[in-house]
Amino acid sequence: MRHSVLDCQAPYSWDVEDMGSYGPGWNSSAHTNVSLPPSPWQYQSQGKLRAPPTWGSVVLYRGGGFVADLGPDLETAMSVLQYLFDNTWLDVYTRAVFVEFTVYNANINLFCIVTIMMETAAVGAFQFYSKLQAVRLYQSTGGLSAFVMASEAIYFLFILYYMFVQGKLMKQQKWEYFRCKWNLLELAIIILSWSALSVFIKRTLLGNRDMEFYHDHKDEFASFYDTAAADSVLGYLIAFLVLLATVKMWHLLRLNPKLHMITATLQRAWTDISGFIIVMIIMFLAYSVASNLMFGWKLYSYRTLMDAVVTMVSLQLGIFNYEEVLDYNPMLGAFLIGTCIVFMTFVVVNLFISVILVAFSEEQQYHKPSEEEEIVDLMLMKICSLLGIKCKKQEKDEGKENNCTASVGKKAPVD
Repeated sequence: MRHSVLDCQAPYSWDVEDMGSYGPGWNSSAHTNVSLPPSPWQYQSQGKLRAPPTWGSVVLYRGGGFVADLGPDLETAMSVLQYLFDNTWLDVYTRAVFVEFTVYNANINLFCIVTIMMETAAVGAFQFYSKLQAVRLYQSTGGLSAFVMASEAIYFLFILYYMFVQGKLMKQQKWEYFRCKWNLLELAIIILSWSALSVFIKRTLLGNRDMEFYHDHKDEFASFYDTAAADSVLGYLIAFLVLLATVKMWHLLRLNPKLHMITATLQRAWTDISGFIIVMIIMFLAYSVASNLMFGWKLYSYRTLMDAVVTMVSLQLGIFNYEEVLDYNPMLGAFLIGTCIVFMTFVVVNLFISVILVAFSEEQQYHKPSEEEEIVDLMLMKICSLLGIKCKKQEKDEGKENNCTASVGKKAPVD
């Protein structure tokens, strides 16, 4: 039909994207001025706009396009919008509209990069999408800035020390080094730490570049997208670092009797726990697929399967918009939410907790201290005896010895 119908409204693709220059009203015969600033009717490349390709809910869009600068104040923005409206800047060939702006909140020292996108698949109806990214570009504000910088410097001094230790171990053990899971944990922490430092430096350089561009061109739009993307990557790296550091702390505190008992409890109940995890994953997928099929074409929270999974997880945490589901379909919405809460929260999760509690009670009855725990107890007893302090372990042992002495020294009656 594209060859038969001259005025065919084809879907968006990089191959058919228009990159020409026009006059007002998309008049191709009108004289176009290529001088700065560019006209809203002239295509601007991805490199000039400093905008990467953007994923929408329909397709991947190129970073370039026809751009209209709304200006620094409301009056200028209203006049520009009226000019675009009068000359039909948005027509039947428009496939996506991006609105980008950046705001700064000085009270909490945060920049917020806002992206609003409306896209269509050549059928006339636009889908709405918004994205907010918060970035802290001024790192030296606040009274704790010196403490934070000192903590970061001390942290990387520890990382250098651990690099030296792990290097010696790697030289001694060679390929056997990679067979120990705790060595791999240390190696992952070191790699993630230096990766986070490099991304932090890049984020700082990009932020300084964007702020310098803003100060030199206050009447133009300053894009902070690259800085926000680097900050997002830094956040993910720090999150994984915190996760690995927590695992390492758990391993370092394994000599604590209570933590050792918790670890032994999880090991005892791991067979049942793994079975319940599989059941929970299946039920989550079932409710996610059902909600995506029933509400995905209408409600934004269920538009994709991944969004539906995130929404179902939020339901278990109590972060859920009940009104949008009940307003859309009261019967199906109430049934879906009610059964999910009953089966997932009240049945499966409670049974999951019950399995752990049963294993914990069994572990309390048959728990045996590890060799490392006994060594630590012996060291504490020796230290306390040198200092003249009686610890609880010594008092219990003396109480047992007194009971044994009393039972042995008892004399039998004589006829």
